[in-house]
Amino acid sequence: MVRTAEPRRGWRGIVQAATVTTIVVGAGVAIYAERSTMHSGLSVLGDARLKWLLIGVAAEFVSMLAFALLEKGLLHAGGVPGGALNLRSVMATAYGANAIAVAVPVVGSAMAASYAYREFRRRGAEPHQVSVALAIAGVFSTIAFAVLAATGAVVTGNLAAAALAVAGGVAAAAVTGSLLVSMRFPRPRAWLERLMVAALSTSKRVIRRPREEPAGMVARALERVSSVRLGYRVGWQAFGWALVNWTADVACLVCAVVAVRSPVPWRAILLVWSAGAGAASFCPVPAGLGVVDIVLITALTAAGLPAPHAVAAVLLYRIITFKIFFTLGWLGYRRLRERRHGGEAEADVAAGGQAGPP
Repeated sequence: MVRTAEPRRGWRGIVQAATVTTIVVGAGVAIYAERSTMHSGLSVLGDARLKWLLIGVAAEFVSMLAFALLEKGLLHAGGVPGGALNLRSVMATAYGANAIAVAVPVVGSAMAASYAYREFRRRGAEPHQVSVALAIAGVFSTIAFAVLAATGAVVTGNLAAAALAVAGGVAAAAVTGSLLVSMRFPRPRAWLERLMVAALSTSKRVIRRPREEPAGMVARALERVSSVRLGYRVGWQAFGWALVNWTADVACLVCAVVAVRSPVPWRAILLVWSAGAGAASFCPVPAGLGVVDIVLITALTAAGLPAPHAVAAVLLYRIITFKIFFTLGWLGYRRLRERRHGGEAEADVAAGGQAGPP
């Protein structure tokens, strides 16, 4: 078993590295071919409006704040006390996870989720509480993204793209709705449990995965999900924060376009943004560098922006959304607080030792 597993992992790593290399080289060639346009776009940056840049930075901060409130609300619904996970700590964790997702190729998203899991566990949350909260947060984010993408497709008259976005949103909503119903009523829960056991049993027969007994896995999973008190009010709040998270990111792109003194293509802006966000989700390159930029520049140019202005707007938007300064600030702030609290704890121990009997 070990001898066959190692070559598979080796080939998988080779394929992933080759894929990333191909994408990076292709993006580099495309950028080099359009170097004159890129140069003219850089010249436009010198005339950018600082006020709109600052508004764009504020919009991106609101986006991260909404995402932190989404996670905090779901963790609280799972039984984590609010004192164990205050908003400052959740924000710091969100920025740290974002930095990992941006910097690490291929597995950045998985490593970011693992980092968030460890941080929430370190602050007192139980494993099942963190796992369920992060999974449900991802579902609500998918639904909100699908709503915005479908809205943009409908506005532009692209019914095929609208249908695709709606299908993704309906699938995510169906998962969430099934979980909500199964938590409240025993008969739907039993039906969902049988369906999941049947699916896992088929998978076990065909690909010999999972290795555990499906019935036990499903029972434990549903028990963990049922521990989250995800009522309709909490569900709507979670969806609202997820929608604010994505909408604020769209506002950041709008601010970048206005900052380079170009008219905003209001009718196509949601479709342009969703194209870039979709490319970032599926691209194995760190932060989708090169790929997302080309997609956004092409989409903005197709929407009517002059190529130099599209280049400048995308560069500003991408710089802001990397959140480098916010990430360093939040992580530094958290480190200072931890050191201060550690120093206070040591001082208390020392004082206690001096005041005690010899």
